[in-house]
Amino acid sequence: MAETSTTTAGALGADFDPWDPAHLADPHAVYARMRELEPMHWNERRGLWFATRYDDVAQVLRDQRHFSCAQYNITKPHMTSRPADGKRYQAFKGATMVTTEPPEHTRLRRGSAAAFGPGGVRRLRERVRTIADRLLDHAAARGGMDVIADYAYGLPVYAIAELLGVPEADQEQFMRFALADRGSPAHDPDADPEVLARTEAHGAELRTFVEAVVADKRRRPGEDLISALLASEREDGLTEAEILDTIHLMMEAGHITTVNLIGNGLDVLLDRPEDLRRLREDPELAPAVVRECLRFAGPVQFTGRTAISDVMLGGRMVRAGESVIPVLPAANRDPRQFLDPDEFVIDRDPNRHLAFGIGIHVCIGASLARLETEIAFATLVSRFPALRRAGGARWNTSFELRGRTTLPVEF
Repeated sequence: MAETSTTTAGALGADFDPWDPAHLADPHAVYARMRELEPMHWNERRGLWFATRYDDVAQVLRDQRHFSCAQYNITKPHMTSRPADGKRYQAFKGATMVTTEPPEHTRLRRGSAAAFGPGGVRRLRERVRTIADRLLDHAAARGGMDVIADYAYGLPVYAIAELLGVPEADQEQFMRFALADRGSPAHDPDADPEVLARTEAHGAELRTFVEAVVADKRRRPGEDLISALLASEREDGLTEAEILDTIHLMMEAGHITTVNLIGNGLDVLLDRPEDLRRLREDPELAPAVVRECLRFAGPVQFTGRTAISDVMLGGRMVRAGESVIPVLPAANRDPRQFLDPDEFVIDRDPNRHLAFGIGIHVCIGASLARLETEIAFATLVSRFPALRRAGGARWNTSFELRGRTTLPVEF
């Protein structure tokens, strides 16, 4: 007989919760325990299911008939201590491809698809290499750097600026906005009012900046994402507000996730000098290295879906209206899917990780994030063959996006 969420607390206890700060130091141990003891775990306090096995996570992400990301984002049920939207960037609060289902999702995504396709990303390759070299030129004279502050933060910011079509003269201002936008209070159940007020004010300033860039692109369109969105204004009926919200989504989602991927991946490689050597001697390994970093140390920890009808998942009955948190890194270390899942295998093949999601909501910027990270790794290890740690690294305190806040190295 299938169990429902009304059953008594299971092996993990009613309040076993990955948001608990006690679990953040070693989340993979937490995920392993959840995956083996209670792979579909109901948390009484938050009123949420947590799915941790690969097949269950993949089912939730693929199954549009039973699960809705739109419904989840309307209610944000993981929030407990403040209003559902938390006043997160009230200047950018419209629906996007991340928070909608077809047909709206299809219409909103279509305008951006070409810019993230093979041609659009290929045009950026040399520019990303130039950005990586420029950032490392600044670090070379010092003999070391903080990978996060001096390299990982800047590379995706300038790459996204190029993709969007932000004029070169405005890219330093774009960088300042990105540096002010650390963290994601919208996904932090315990974000305090001061942080929320600060992000709301920052959102208003950012919107003014974006509006000016869009106005310039109306006068002088080019081969960039903003120009493509303006074309979709005519072809797909995108509104001005939808264009602005899509641009903000690209800035936010396309930046901090890649910062953390670069930092997390280099953190793993610094502990494995043989893998660093292999990558340095064979740069063609970079795509496989990035895939394994995504599986082994991917930054995005969860997404959310709400059931729109009763459905069995992992042997449990999820009722209509209940929400599920698919825990992506738990799925990516599921021994039912990956051989030796807790081992970093530099050239693992096959590697069907779920770090970018799966199904119609798969990350639209995945190809750009891979390109940026491949170039970031290959450029760094080739220029500095004696690369090594130069002190302790620190983790952030986020369940949503796991990443290093500092990663000092010397050359």
